[in-house]
Amino acid sequence: MVSSENGESATAAAPIRAQVRTSALDRAIRKRAEGVPSYTVPEAAALLSISQEYLYRLIQADEFPAVRMRLGGRHGRYVVPAKAVEKILDDAVDGRPSGAGDPATLRGGVA
Repeated sequence: MVSSENGESATAAAPIRAQVRTSALDRAIRKRAEGVPSYTVPEAAALLSISQEYLYRLIQADEFPAVRMRLGGRHGRYVVPAKAVEKILDDAVDGRPSGAGDPATLRGGVA
């Protein structure tokens, strides 16, 4: 069993992680139905069935579009355009390559 920094075991943290992911997915599905134009990183990751950590790495490598929201030098957060997520999902359903490695493709061809 692997322990985390705060003494929790990895197996004890797994149900909490699953609950957080389920909550993010529920929020994302609700936003999608309401036509909200953006998602948080956890919501977008849940819709795409990838980890938050991986999506953050893609965003920081400029491989996935997101808007960084912050004031001054403080820590901020990323807002993910719903259109980018929808394009990947629509392309997957249609059998087209998503262009996930090309941010211009995800932005509809606008660099």
